[in-house]
Amino acid sequence: MANLSIPAPVETEKAAFLHDRSNRPAAPATPRSDLLKHWAGTITGIALAIGFTALLFSVRDSWENHREWLVTVIPILVIGAIAAGHLLARKQGEPLAAGIGFLLLAAIFAAADIMVDREAEPSATTQDVLSVLGGVCLGLAALSLVVALFWVELRNPTKAPEPEL
Repeated sequence: MANLSIPAPVETEKAAFLHDRSNRPAAPATPRSDLLKHWAGTITGIALAIGFTALLFSVRDSWENHREWLVTVIPILVIGAIAAGHLLARKQGEPLAAGIGFLLLAAIFAAADIMVDREAEPSATTQDVLSVLGGVCLGLAALSLVVALFWVELRNPTKAPEPEL
């Protein structure tokens, strides 16, 4: 029987049994498919961040004078990519439309920039214009993806799953 006359009740008969960790059951094993489902948004976001950064370096590469504006743009791109991955994992495709449109424009400008660079005598002005347009579209894509994430989370916040009993 518990001694209730002391400040912290102690059951001397059951103390070893209650506090022995070897008596507790092991946690159930989590299948890999559940882990993949749980981390799908983060994995997709990281893959998108790598792709966005590669596109940014491709756009930057054509300039003779490497302006270091990409140092400030890369964190924004990574945040936008993680936001896109989260929205894709939540199956919220409609708010991603503007960001995907800007990404497509950035990819088109980067491809045109690469094509101009392969010419025998590439025009520096054309390359600069395509690089600036590609960089601006990438920045707008990242910002629109972050705004889309905030919009979705404000209207329909992510909820914790129901506890399993």
